[in-house]
Amino acid sequence: NAVREKHGNQLSKIEAGEEGYEDIFIFACPKFITPSVPTYEDALTKGSTSAHDTAYKLQVSHFMNEMSNQQSMMKLRSYMKLYTSISVEKLGRLVMEEEFSALVLAYKQKMRQLECNSSGDEEYGTVMDIHYYIKDEIVHVDEAERQNRFENYFMSQISQSTDIRKDIESISVDV
Repeated sequence: NAVREKHGNQLSKIEAGEEGYEDIFIFACPKFITPSVPTYEDALTKGSTSAHDTAYKLQVSHFMNEMSNQQSMMKLRSYMKLYTSISVEKLGRLVMEEEFSALVLAYKQKMRQLECNSSGDEEYGTVMDIHYYIKDEIVHVDEAERQNRFENYFMSQISQSTDIRKDIESISVDV
């Protein structure tokens, strides 16, 4: 709630799809990170930019570049969820990206993460809610593996318990 009160305007811009990331990032990012030792002589010179200002501007620039990539990937994902198969050319026109094939590969790569399986071994898995592959210039999209839904199991157990209770109540016991 405190974040919403303090940065409500920027958050509403972001939710509406407008640019608002930069303002929030500039407010929240560390402004002192620099990979090199500053030259103190330059700091005394009037009008010169210090190393930490350069690092700060570079950090903001990289963040904004990543955010524009993420927006392109979210646009790609939204179109891929609409189709089970679509030509690469048509999807590229819909997404309106110059480097479309690079975007498709980057999306697949960014959605990989290192996971630990039940035996303790680490292996790469995907966090995508859709799976896709390209074959003969056609993008084939299918749903991700459905997570185990426990609702059906619990509902069947409740139904069985109810039936058992009714059977027990119907038994007359003579003492």
